[in-house]
Amino acid sequence: MQKHKILIVSGEPSGDVFAGGLISSLKKIEKIKNLDDNGVTTDIYAMGGKNSADAGAELIADIKELSVMGFTEVILKLKTIKKVLKNISLWIESNKPDAVILVDFPSFNFKIAKFAAKLKIPVVYFIPPKIWASRYGRIKFIKKYIKFVITIFPFEQDIYKKEGVESYYFGNPLYILNKKDILSADLSEDVETQKLLNGKYPIISFLPGSRKTELKYHSQRIIDSALKIKSAYKDAFFIFPFRKEIDFSYFKDAVENNPGFKKNMYLFADSISFALSSSDLIITASGTASLEACFYGKPVIIFYYLNYLTYIIAKILVRIKYAGLINILAGEEVAPELIESKFNPENLFTEADKFLKDEEYRKNALKKISAVVSTLEDAGVDPFDAAAGIIYDKIIATIQ
Repeated sequence: MQKHKILIVSGEPSGDVFAGGLISSLKKIEKIKNLDDNGVTTDIYAMGGKNSADAGAELIADIKELSVMGFTEVILKLKTIKKVLKNISLWIESNKPDAVILVDFPSFNFKIAKFAAKLKIPVVYFIPPKIWASRYGRIKFIKKYIKFVITIFPFEQDIYKKEGVESYYFGNPLYILNKKDILSADLSEDVETQKLLNGKYPIISFLPGSRKTELKYHSQRIIDSALKIKSAYKDAFFIFPFRKEIDFSYFKDAVENNPGFKKNMYLFADSISFALSSSDLIITASGTASLEACFYGKPVIIFYYLNYLTYIIAKILVRIKYAGLINILAGEEVAPELIESKFNPENLFTEADKFLKDEEYRKNALKKISAVVSTLEDAGVDPFDAAAGIIYDKIIATIQ
């Protein structure tokens, strides 16, 4: 029996979601390509989280301690990051996987790529760095150490092809994941929850972020903004959805310990689909969640607050005008952005009030968001299955 090994490396919750989808498809691929009939089996290992483990990978490192954002936050975690990097490198050297697949998380994953490539292990980048947003010079590294990239936006493939990098695009996996979530979710929730929502307007979902540093910087601003909205809209109700694998205890404690929040005016939910489908307005941290929020046909406001030093460095490095992915794709601000000092209760209330009171303003924004989302619709294939297929065709099938 021919046994192969694949290592998948993600570094934060959003990357782990994508890694989980790819792992599931890699597990299926043996049956799809009849490889198991020829005695070919593949073991998948991962640096990841709950999604990677649930999909069938054996975790060799957990991402919980690595989920940081920004330059200064990385410095504070440097000792932990170095330890994990060393452990992953030792594992690669001892086990010699047939392929290493990287998922986003470039600062860490570039070191893994260089180490694996020196051992002549092919490296694939699934969700490669956003070189179009910042640090375009990374293209030189990718050319040298990465066998091929699988992008999640159509324009990214064009950029990589122009630079001579082998690249593939099979549709946006986040769009497909959300489509599946919406179709499979029980949007009715329980009777008590429905009673809680009945007659409330507006229902607003806040997506505060998934990293500990994000929750630290965002919590009080979200609480103050929600109370500002509540002062003008007496029946306002707030939903705070978090995926089950996210530790949101810091945010939960901040809400529950605030005297302005009564038990009947908010809900913590672990179903993103239920929360966003039930909302009149979605207010979200910039990042993957801000694009996900746009799939539900609701108006969206995007916010983000960084450590000040991180913000200054980012302003120097970032080449694009917008923070939210939906606005980057649109080339204009179709979802209002409140970044750094602009993210305060007064500004957020002003933007929310326009969506809740001005029907024409709301319709125009939704029309523009819908036009962008339509460009991400699948091309008749499951992007995870297609990505798994190309990995096997280009790497596993070539092993003698």
